[in-house]
Amino acid sequence: MKTPPEGMGGDEVAPGQEEPPTAEVSTRRIEVFNLCILVAASIASLWVSKAFALGVIAGGVLMAANFRVIVGVIRSVFLKGSTRVGNVAVYWLKFAGIMFLVGVLIVSYRVDPIGFLVGLSTILVAITAEAVLRLAGR
Repeated sequence: MKTPPEGMGGDEVAPGQEEPPTAEVSTRRIEVFNLCILVAASIASLWVSKAFALGVIAGGVLMAANFRVIVGVIRSVFLKGSTRVGNVAVYWLKFAGIMFLVGVLIVSYRVDPIGFLVGLSTILVAITAEAVLRLAGR
């Protein structure tokens, strides 16, 4: 087994070597990416129809709120070590609330379902963009 050079601990980076990338993902950057993608998709969808654009906006806003709640629950459980039953309740209430809102938006408000799906998917594009940037070292 090799020992680290003199004066260096096992976790320190030797001079001339790159710092290893951290595993932490920027949820703030994902939210900003999502907002930019949502605005661009909404503007672009106006060429299809106003109803389609409203569907994109509704889906994007719903998923942005969903993402924020999920991040809060995950941070509470994994970073703070909370084992409260309230975290499980929040997660399941969020899930039920989203299903209810999707039903209301599609059935009662007649939101364009394809536009709605496009809006729902903007968060996935934002997460993918963050992952690609992290892998590229930015």
